[in-house]
Amino acid sequence: DAHALGALLDETRGARAAAWWAEPGGEPRIVAAAGAESPARTPTAAEFESLAMLPGATDLGARDAASDAVARDGYAVAVPVAPDAGRAHAVILLGGSLDAPGTVRPRTLALLDATARRLEPDLRAALAHARLARLDADVCRLDRLVALGTLVAEVVHEVRNPLVSVKTFLQLLPARRDDPEFLQSFLDVAGDELQRIERLLDLLLDSASERAALAAPGGCAAIAVADATLRLVAHRAAAAGVRLERDVPDALPPCSIATDALRQILLNLVLNALDATPPGGDVRLAARAIGRAVEIDVEDRGPGIPRALRRRVFEPFFSTKPERPGGLGLAISRRLVEEAAGTIAIGDRPGGGTRFRIRLPASP
Repeated sequence: DAHALGALLDETRGARAAAWWAEPGGEPRIVAAAGAESPARTPTAAEFESLAMLPGATDLGARDAASDAVARDGYAVAVPVAPDAGRAHAVILLGGSLDAPGTVRPRTLALLDATARRLEPDLRAALAHARLARLDADVCRLDRLVALGTLVAEVVHEVRNPLVSVKTFLQLLPARRDDPEFLQSFLDVAGDELQRIERLLDLLLDSASERAALAAPGGCAAIAVADATLRLVAHRAAAAGVRLERDVPDALPPCSIATDALRQILLNLVLNALDATPPGGDVRLAARAIGRAVEIDVEDRGPGIPRALRRRVFEPFFSTKPERPGGLGLAISRRLVEEAAGTIAIGDRPGGGTRFRIRLPASP
């Protein structure tokens, strides 16, 4: 930081110092500057690359054009920090009347080399943290794409049903075009079914939008997300012979979570519940307000999850079924809940089965 650069200037009696940083694939930028009154300029990519490949603290006199440009800014010596496969991601520069380009003192070179070695562990840790953050963002994006793909499959099934209704009426229309009662029924049904298709497509487009991944200022309407989730899985539940039960009050405070995140969580949990429930069973989605929080339950009629395994089901790729590999759905669902300052827990459903209970803070 600027304080550390100031201490370096005091020790070398220099006039100006700066620290540059560039993440892998990113543009170089100034992270700290000290000394001279004129503001330090942002380095070009060529300047950063030239200095990042130096073997250690180096006098910038009589080097390449990039180094000449840096020297004209008043810097005489540079040292790369945090080498990574021969390339640094940080550079410290120093200049002053006692260390001019071509006449930098050995003492200054040794001091900069020692400073670079001292900073390397912290900068390597910062670099590793940045890489993990990018990896986490990539995993989240992939999971959103997987959830979106599942959503598309459910929407395709749901769109097919209203299209069949409209198609049937169209096939009957030539023979019954003079029947006023039939025509009115046709108009009513066709209008309702087309509105249903429109709502499903709006839901799909909203899920694909990056805006949906951000928490809305007014919070997330849990009722709308719960109802949309049940509509999307209705075809799959019917094909599996599983009933869907809804126990959601008409009035429920909004939750402090992104709509897309809650939709992704509930879709994961409800699909898992359908997978665990045998034909003839039911999957229940319930919600209630508890103080300044909203509780959402997803319950199945499966064999249940042993207590010894309940912590592990949130681990990536863990599965309670040896013959079937696990995925990332529950692991990412837990992370999304915890990022919203909520909790998710596993319990027993009365009468048999598993209950996943989510508790989210209500929006202020």
